[in-house]
Amino acid sequence: MRRRRDHLERERPRLEIVPMIDIMMFLLVFFVMIVLKMIPDSGVALKLPGAQTAKEMKPAQVVVMIDAAGKLHVKNQMVTLAGLQTYLGQVVAAKRKVDVVIAGDKDIRYQRLMQVMDTVRKSGIVNVGLATKRPGG
Repeated sequence: MRRRRDHLERERPRLEIVPMIDIMMFLLVFFVMIVLKMIPDSGVALKLPGAQTAKEMKPAQVVVMIDAAGKLHVKNQMVTLAGLQTYLGQVVAAKRKVDVVIAGDKDIRYQRLMQVMDTVRKSGIVNVGLATKRPGG
């Protein structure tokens, strides 16, 4: 009889799931925050033009962004053409070889693009590229 009573009085093991959920949520938030920090953010909303022959490029040393209104941005800072030339002059003085990629919105005027390219060339930079995206990419 005693044996039966001991069996009934024993508490069944329980699986505490709430602490596991807390830890899983913490890990999920942690990894989401880490991944978001790894994604480069230009800070300027651009619609790049498409090109069938677009290739993946190595990261450029300097990226000049031109938004739809024609305003220039370098390192998330708005600059003028004169400010761009000054900045690029300083970069050229610090490094001999500088690559510049111009990322212009697809709706910018051609004249504005040529002004920026002339400014880059006046700074002594010959390696200039244009950012595009593959159709559907």
